[in-house]
Amino acid sequence: MNKTALNINNLTNLWTVAGEVFQGYSEHNGVYCSHIKNTQWPNRLWTGSTLSSGLKHQLKGSMEKVPGLTFSYFNNGQTSLFQTDPYFMLKSKQYGMSMELTEKFGSQKIFDFRTVTNREEAELWSKAFHLAFNYNISVETILNTMNTIPYILVSEEEVLVGTVILHITEQVAGIHSLGIVPSQRKKGYATEIMYHIMNEAIDSDSKLATLQASEMARAMYEKMGFTTDFLMENYTLKNEL
Repeated sequence: MNKTALNINNLTNLWTVAGEVFQGYSEHNGVYCSHIKNTQWPNRLWTGSTLSSGLKHQLKGSMEKVPGLTFSYFNNGQTSLFQTDPYFMLKSKQYGMSMELTEKFGSQKIFDFRTVTNREEAELWSKAFHLAFNYNISVETILNTMNTIPYILVSEEEVLVGTVILHITEQVAGIHSLGIVPSQRKKGYATEIMYHIMNEAIDSDSKLATLQASEMARAMYEKMGFTTDFLMENYTLKNEL
């Protein structure tokens, strides 16, 4: 399996795991959906099928039926079929990136990595994540999925720095939700946290690190050795914007 497929499989497995806990995961005619009420995450549609007019009509129907869904299209360099579509609008883009894990990384900082195990920690993680991304993963979502998804709080000398999720599938270390709270930015924390997380992944016998980066963060990951494998285009219905 190639890096693109491993990256996508890790990400969609994370969405699937979250949705299944709330009985919000489904598959119909090659379109997958993971939806949790009263939160913004994951609330995604995706497909591994070739896009067609019929499939786009199915996506549109699903998004009209369940407001707030985002369709994530994994683009491997082809011209997007949504560029001139009358119903869909590009919401955001992320770059699917990966790096083989061979040797451990040196780090200059000592962090406390605490995996969420109770409501107080879940509330802290949810708040910190919202501060970092202006995006909501609800406390109830965290509490109900924390046994299968490791929500990690990162602190330095008892000061909360940010959040991260390390989701491992088939020796693939998916690094998700790495966010730094605004008051702790521009201190080099993101890179240092990545080194720590990838070292942990190596200890867990992972061979490949994967992530989905924003345009702003892409350069940082490239400096660390990550390469871009695909573009993830996130679409919403135009009438929802």
